Amino acid sequence: MSILIRRVVTLALTLVTLTLLAACGPSNNVRLIYNTNTSAVLPLPGSPSVAVVMFNDERTRQYIGERKDGSVFTASSTIADWFSRSLADELGRQGVQVSFASTLEQARAANPTYIVTGSITDVWLQEQSTTRVQCTIKAKVALSNKKGVIYSENLSSSQERQFIPSASAIESLLSDTLKDLLVPAAKKIQSQIH
Repeated sequence: MSILIRRVVTLALTLVTLTLLAACGPSNNVRLIYNTNTSAVLPLPGSPSVAVVMFNDERTRQYIGERKDGSVFTASSTIADWFSRSLADELGRQGVQVSFASTLEQARAANPTYIVTGSITDVWLQEQSTTRVQCTIKAKVALSNKKGVIYSENLSSSQERQFIPSASAIESLLSDTLKDLLVPAAKKIQSQIH
């Protein structure tokens, strides 16, 4: 009887260990986060107001990537909200007096000096192997004043990383790829308004 109990306990511990190890691996549902190494700053004195309008999501797929086994990565929240709010945060770090609007009408009602609009054309994670993932983000951005568009650009960023598989590694790759796209864009927008 004690041999049977030992085997059952050993089997149970093995199953618990395997379950815990599986839980440590990357999930197919990816949290959309935006990490920066810089803190927010107060708007510069006399800084014009800028409203960032929620970008249009023009991606052709609703999921955000594919694993080597054919399963897909899905986002935990909307891509448009994540991208747009991250751009607004990045503009705030440039010393811009920034606000966020869900619609163009809402932005116009606030009467800002400038309005930022755009569309997201691609957010894609491609698992190359269990330890290597490539991330690509593409978008179009436009800055307008009361007379019309004064700056527009197609933005693109791509990174590939090799790491120990985990959900946080995938989230970090996505966040860092977005940061590589947004920081230069925010600096260009800031240079157009000053």
